Amino acid sequence: MSKILILYHCESNTGYAIGSLERIFWRMGLNLVNSPNNIHLCYPSFTKGIPTYPPGGYNNYLEFSDKEADAVRIAEFAKYIKDNDISILFGFDQPLSLPYYKAARAAGIKAFISYWGAPMSSLNSGVKLILKKLDASRYRQGPDLYIFESIAMQKSGYLGRGISKRKTAVCYLGVDVGKYRPDSNDRFYAHDLYNLPRDNKLFFYSGHFEERKGVRVIAEAANIIAEQRSDVTFLLFGNKDDEAAPYEAVLTEKAKKQVIFGGYRDDLERIHRSCFAGIIASVGWDSFTMSSIEMQASGLPLIVSDLQGLSETIVDGKSGFLFQPGSSEQLSLKIQGLLSSNSQRDTMSSYARERIVEAFSDKAQVSKLTSLVNQFL
Repeated sequence: MSKILILYHCESNTGYAIGSLERIFWRMGLNLVNSPNNIHLCYPSFTKGIPTYPPGGYNNYLEFSDKEADAVRIAEFAKYIKDNDISILFGFDQPLSLPYYKAARAAGIKAFISYWGAPMSSLNSGVKLILKKLDASRYRQGPDLYIFESIAMQKSGYLGRGISKRKTAVCYLGVDVGKYRPDSNDRFYAHDLYNLPRDNKLFFYSGHFEERKGVRVIAEAANIIAEQRSDVTFLLFGNKDDEAAPYEAVLTEKAKKQVIFGGYRDDLERIHRSCFAGIIASVGWDSFTMSSIEMQASGLPLIVSDLQGLSETIVDGKSGFLFQPGSSEQLSLKIQGLLSSNSQRDTMSSYARERIVEAFSDKAQVSKLTSLVNQFL
């Protein structure tokens, strides 16, 4: 029976999207090796505690940083692989070459898979791409396959970093469609939570508050909408400390009454069910985000920037709308268009939910990952 080492580039209990991926990778591991005892988990640090997703009594933990260059530590890592008869290495964001690769291969790793949750490179062409391909071909000890979360991210591998396309694959993120689902019992959950009139149309965003994520664009669009109607509220989640301050400063007096910065909450799936639609207004690189499929699984049409993998999250005109990145005017027009027809919104809601259930469930993600790794066993 094969044994697998799942290696993370971040410390344990990091949270955010990593938390859901950890559980997905664990389920994939069980599909591949049948028993928790055949799965080994490696993190660079356990200062935030032992992960909670393995079953009670599980203790196959290894502390090792993928960036480690010390020969003694690398030899200890290789000994762990050999002593535990591990043949599969599934690593998060592992590049073409790192110091430990050669030792891991010599210790018994037969299948080496690198899962990428970020773009690998900007796109290249011509002579530069040729040189990148020549450089990539030099590395023989690295991953056998690079798995990306979107087609755009996959292209960053073979049209950016120069990896052979045959060594790349796409596995879209998956969502728990039982947790994220429409539920009429929560129709006014957010309205009551924030003391809003029940006829208000709520637009939802959750994510980081860095400039790249486009919260400023949503704030500017809220200014436009607030001049036209007072029955729209924007619920924006993910801010901590004073991160919302720069965007609050953008709002007009009218819009301030129609924008709520909600911070971090653990009931977002219930808030979804009260909302009219979702928005992701990123202005820099963004890909196939977890929040995009969570919102659609909950039945929210989604208005998203026409960017890289983010545009892959919807079917334009059927489960939502694309708009020009950075354009608050275009975003406001898409919002107005959706508000103008409840029947169109409801049709989009149904289509969005059906599409996610069919192709982007967590079960589909686990199945695809299992299949991709299995081809090397």
